[in-house]
Amino acid sequence: MPGTITLVTSSATGRHYSCGARAAPRRAATGAKDSLNMTQAGSDEVDDGREMRGSVEIKDRAMSRTAIAAASKDPRVTRTTGGFSRLTGRELPRADVTLGEDTIAVNLYIGVTWPSQITEVTESVHATVEAALATMTGLHVHRVNVLVSDTTLDTGPSPTSNTEASQPISPRPPTAGPAAMPLALLFGFALLGVAFVAGREFLITHGNLGGSPWIADAVSWISRLHWQSWMIAAAIGAAVLGLFLVFIGVKPRTKTHSGLGESASTVWATATDIARLCSAAAQSTRGVVDAHTVVTRKKIEVRVERDAAYDADRVDVGVREALAPVLSVAAGERRLTVKQSVAAPTRVS
Repeated sequence: MPGTITLVTSSATGRHYSCGARAAPRRAATGAKDSLNMTQAGSDEVDDGREMRGSVEIKDRAMSRTAIAAASKDPRVTRTTGGFSRLTGRELPRADVTLGEDTIAVNLYIGVTWPSQITEVTESVHATVEAALATMTGLHVHRVNVLVSDTTLDTGPSPTSNTEASQPISPRPPTAGPAAMPLALLFGFALLGVAFVAGREFLITHGNLGGSPWIADAVSWISRLHWQSWMIAAAIGAAVLGLFLVFIGVKPRTKTHSGLGESASTVWATATDIARLCSAAAQSTRGVVDAHTVVTRKKIEVRVERDAAYDADRVDVGVREALAPVLSVAAGERRLTVKQSVAAPTRVS
């Protein structure tokens, strides 16, 4: 009995492929005539197989998406998707495709940015969509109607704002962890404890665990409380604790690093790093035996021990000159202070 084998891909792709071939006839039991008929049937079978190699069907949805993708290549074409536009079916760009026997007609709805010349945009979109559909389908594109349904103000940078756009944006400096992080951890552990107690109460209520319920006893104890003098202190303590929690919740993070270089710096150093750089630079000065630096938010204080054989003014000038390259990139708004002391003479045993 003749049969047909059909292979169909997923409908989401918009393409269906089918191929058919007649099943081979049953072999005859005996007889040359049957053998001849079978041979002839086999040759017909091969011919039919060559003629019915398959068919391709491209759905309107695939061509619609192709037209939308081609139109979206133009930067002057806006895209409106999601929300109310999706519910009402008025997303832009969208395309309505009509497929004839050998031709295609498309109604393409687009939105354009303002200011832009609509005739230039539509001509460009028309040519791009027509070429894309012709390349994909191999059919004749009979008509491409481009309809401008919306205009959107171009929010891109204007030519007059090039100087502002060229200014670098300073990144956020590294900061310490939030002050509320330790309390958040404690609160998390407390919630785990509450979950444990609630689970225990559940098991006790269902008879799976013995013992007295803690939550029920606590609620019963609270319900029997009457006014006592210690409640004033408890209320004040609760208010203070609440204010403290609010304070640490809104407290800004502490900056842990300072930027090196200009305002839009990308290299950061801690106060300890800056102090080490200053101490190393000060120790390279002639007459300085040892140096120690303290860096705060407002100042850099360098304490040096000089050799008694060197003049204090010369050492001060030398230290400031040695610190100048470091301070040019690391000082920021800090002021420099240099303090000197005479080093104790070294005893030779």
